[in-house]
Order: sequence, then structure tokens, then C-alpha cells
Amino acid sequence: GLSKQSSNTTKNFSKMAQGMTGTLVPAYAILASNVFAITAAFQFLKKAADFRVMQESQVAFTGATGVGMQSLTANIQAASGAMLDFQSASEAASIGIASGLSSGQLEGLAEGAGNLSKILGRDVTDSFNRLVRGVTKAEPELLDELGIILRIDDATRKYAQANDLVATKLTIAQRRTAVFEEVSRQLANNFGAFEDGADGALNSFSRLQVAFSD
Repeated sequence: GLSKQSSNTTKNFSKMAQGMTGTLVPAYAILASNVFAITAAFQFLKKAADFRVMQESQVAFTGATGVGMQSLTANIQAASGAMLDFQSASEAASIGIASGLSSGQLEGLAEGAGNLSKILGRDVTDSFNRLVRGVTKAEPELLDELGIILRIDDATRKYAQANDLVATKLTIAQRRTAVFEEVSRQLANNFGAFEDGADGALNSFSRLQVAFSD
């Protein structure tokens, strides 16, 4: 009775098809669309809450460090050619400042990430995160894929010679500065010549996605 069967096989199939298209499929479509809408709304509210918490944390972090985190985040975004969204720039800024990098150093890395990403066809966010972590952690393997070959001993020796210091007696902060200067030198040598034409190589769709996200 539920499947409206009769003695005619053709009619059975026709009636079952009508029942599915007339009741089951539309009901499932309505349910699926409602679930999708609820899920999308939840994700939006969650991200909005995360954004609010991030802004409040920036204010607290600014009070603790004396560095204007919201201004620094905006400067990092601008240095990358507007290819970094607010969240990515903010996270990297917090990690960098906490690890001892200066505002100028972070902006320099953001600019370098933008230039090398256009040449190598890499994601700017991934490149910037690799640069920040590669400098703060002094991990060459994070930089290899960006075309930057970091030799920590060579970097510290160059820094010590340039500043009349003993390489084996450098402080942690001085070693970090040595790594940053070596990475910056390679960024300038390998990708600096492309800087003048960088705007013409920007992916307008990626920039639109960042603007929409923000």
C-alpha cells in the first residue's frame, strides 16, 4: 500500500518514481538546505566571536608590550600587498613580537613574502608564516621551499664580523637578528628585483577573498 503496488510492473515503477520525486526528494532537499543554513550561521557566529576575542587580546597585548598590535597588523597587511587577511597577519604579529622581532622586521618579512609568493606561485599566508617561524626558530627546513638556504653558522659569523663580536658569544637576541639579516639579504637578492612589477602580478581574486574575509 505504501509503495502503491499493482499487478502492472510498469505502473509500479512509475508510481514509486512519482512518490519519490513528489515527497521524499523534496523533503530531503528542504532538510539539507536547513542544515546547511544552520551550519553556515553557526560558523559565521563562531568566527565573529573569534574575531572579537582576537581584538580584545590585541588590546591586552598592546598594554603588556607597548606595541600597537592593531596598527602593526594593518601595516603587515599593507606590506604584503593586501594579500594577508586580518587573522593571519594578527597571529603572525603576536608570535613575532613575543619571539623578539621588531615591528619593522615583521613588515619586512611580510613584504618579502608577498614578492616571493608572486614569483614562486605560492600562498602568501603560508610563505609569511614560514618566514616568521624560520627566523624566530632558526629552522632552515622551513625556508628551503621558499628558495632561501639558511646556514646558521654562516649567518652568525657574518653578523659577528660586521659588529665586531665573537660569533660563539652571541646572545639569543643577537643570533635571531643574525638569522633575520641573512634571510632579508636573500629575499632582497633573490626577489627584490621583482618588487617594482609586483603590483601587476597580484592575484586580484586572492586580494578580493582577503577583503571579503576581513
